[in-house]
Amino acid sequence: MPISGGRILSTTSGWEPVRTRKKIKRAAEVAVVQGLTLGARLTPRRAGQAMFAGVGSLAARLFQKDRRRAEDNLGIAFPDAPAPFRRALATAMFKTLGRNVYEFLRLEGASQRTLLDRVERVEGMENFLAAHGKGRGVIVITGHIGCWEIMPANFVARGYSVSVIARRMKVARLNDRLVGIRKSFGVATIDRDDNPRRMFEPLKRGEILGVLIDQHTRVAGMWVPFFGRPAYTPTAVAKMALASGAAILPMGVFIGRNGRHVIHVLPEIPAGNPDRAGRERAVREITEACSLAVERLIRIDPKQWVWFHHRWRGQETGDDGVEAAYAAEA
Repeated sequence: MPISGGRILSTTSGWEPVRTRKKIKRAAEVAVVQGLTLGARLTPRRAGQAMFAGVGSLAARLFQKDRRRAEDNLGIAFPDAPAPFRRALATAMFKTLGRNVYEFLRLEGASQRTLLDRVERVEGMENFLAAHGKGRGVIVITGHIGCWEIMPANFVARGYSVSVIARRMKVARLNDRLVGIRKSFGVATIDRDDNPRRMFEPLKRGEILGVLIDQHTRVAGMWVPFFGRPAYTPTAVAKMALASGAAILPMGVFIGRNGRHVIHVLPEIPAGNPDRAGRERAVREITEACSLAVERLIRIDPKQWVWFHHRWRGQETGDDGVEAAYAAEA
């Protein structure tokens, strides 16, 4: 406690309102998710997608800061696009996000047949089969595109073992719920902040490891091009591939007008096997290729990416927990 003029000043009264506000906010978030989940389960699919698209359209009007950031980011990615086009695309993004939220909320406990039926087709499946056939594991890189959670669920339904790396949510109840939903259809979750050696375990077994690499986060990374402008991008994928020999495969999933999804699998990103002297250069080259691959996926249907993320913010760095794991595995 601070001391002023010989008196001890209590800080409790200052902290309690802050803690109370946080508790109220988190309780409200849980209530909103529960309400949306109930609405998704009770509403037939076609009507539900339309209803949640309407919720997304409402969000575009209510969350002006996020909408403006989305329009600004669209201006970075598509500098020649006129402002009316960017506004229309931002609105379409919110509506599409609503449809994909509906799809995700209906995934819990879905049967194998349902998970297979949700995906209309996989384009580039030959790329996956070639990479998986090497037996060294597959690192699937993707972004917050479409209903990204349905992609690992679909591959589990096809008979493959899948783990995903994810950041723990601040609200414990929501985090537990998300992990539980993944578990209900057979996808394992690896906490991003856990011992990095856990990330190598699925690869050693020749399995699939999913990683989202399209956001600016406080992890070890480097600045590489993304839509023509430097963006801070994680280097863990490159380091894991070099250490394990796993294949790196870009994938994205997109919801169609008919309400079903299409998975796009791009060709494998070569990692090679550089010596120690060339490792730093290899990490940069692989990370650049991964960033450009995610950009290529987004360009397939730009309205399906979450453009309101502050992707091109100022430089930050983080501890490289993967570095020690790499040294142990290499």
